[in-house]
Amino acid sequence: MKYDLPSSNASLKRTLLTWGLPIAGWAVLILLWMLFAGRGEKTAEVATTETKPAAEAVQPVGEVAQASVQPGAGTAAAQPAATPEVKPATPEAPTNIFPSTPYDFAGAVSFIGLPNERGCGTGILVDPAKRKVLWAKSAEKAVPIASMTKMMTMLLAEEAIQSGRVTRETVIPVSVEAYKIGGSQVWLDPKEAFPLSELMKAIAIKSANDAAYLVGEYLGGGDIGAFIKEMNRRAKALGMAHTTFYDAHGLGDAAKRDNLSSAYDMVLLGEHLLRYPETMRLASTRMDTFRNGKTELKNHNNLVYQRVAGVDGLKTGYTRASGYCVTFSCLRGGRRLVGCVTGFSTAKERDAFCKALLAWGYTK
Repeated sequence: MKYDLPSSNASLKRTLLTWGLPIAGWAVLILLWMLFAGRGEKTAEVATTETKPAAEAVQPVGEVAQASVQPGAGTAAAQPAATPEVKPATPEAPTNIFPSTPYDFAGAVSFIGLPNERGCGTGILVDPAKRKVLWAKSAEKAVPIASMTKMMTMLLAEEAIQSGRVTRETVIPVSVEAYKIGGSQVWLDPKEAFPLSELMKAIAIKSANDAAYLVGEYLGGGDIGAFIKEMNRRAKALGMAHTTFYDAHGLGDAAKRDNLSSAYDMVLLGEHLLRYPETMRLASTRMDTFRNGKTELKNHNNLVYQRVAGVDGLKTGYTRASGYCVTFSCLRGGRRLVGCVTGFSTAKERDAFCKALLAWGYTK
């Protein structure tokens, strides 16, 4: 019997139909799966990337303070272009560098025999890290302190910044009362307004009475009396048992009362100021300018201005009642000493004694 065998072309077609179509179908399915799976991964990735900033954006970035309005400038509603001041989310924190234990007077010398030592009314020299008093002369006697007062004004300003009540960029309009303050000054005018940082610079370097009054007035909510009460409250909290403030600058109040403190109390105040790097930077600045370079600032502390080794602050003072006085700090070889002297007849005698006292102190 004879059979008709299929041609080779017909056999190939049957083979393709039998196996090729299913294989092709599976291949298409695999390609489609890979394509859509890849798109899904990319979509999820994009969604994750775009969602992350949105989640971060809802976190608070800081408290918005009310914008300052200068006298005669109208209400805040009339000034939509004004940019509100944004306080930092994390207030500045002081650097705690000393123990909080009381100072030890045991072993303190009362007379060294240094040049001009007898011209010193009251004084003290301490090693704050060791809490040791090295030298003391009537150190707890309350005496007029003149412009050393401004150390407390600066401390309260730093603490207001630390708490977030104000920032260094807070703009303070000059008041008529500040304009009237005499003595050492930067000649503030009621037509002007300055950032707190500029006013603090004028206080620390030039010992500007008008700037000190203005800062105190502003921090007191427009009431200088409220600020002076805060000065006395803070002094008590710091253990300054021999201190009474009547003004924010040291010139004396309307009743001609002088601010009183002791050399020991001023050292307690000074060591708290040492915790604030910006205040110490200003206190150790020899020369600077104010009012966009129009007013020169020369440091009243000759120990800083004359570059006595290691001296980086803090504040001088002079009135007839106080004599020439200074609270000073010095860092040499990693060791810091802090001191205060009052009652000198001349600045030259005061400065010479402080240099000699520091040289002696670093041998102990």
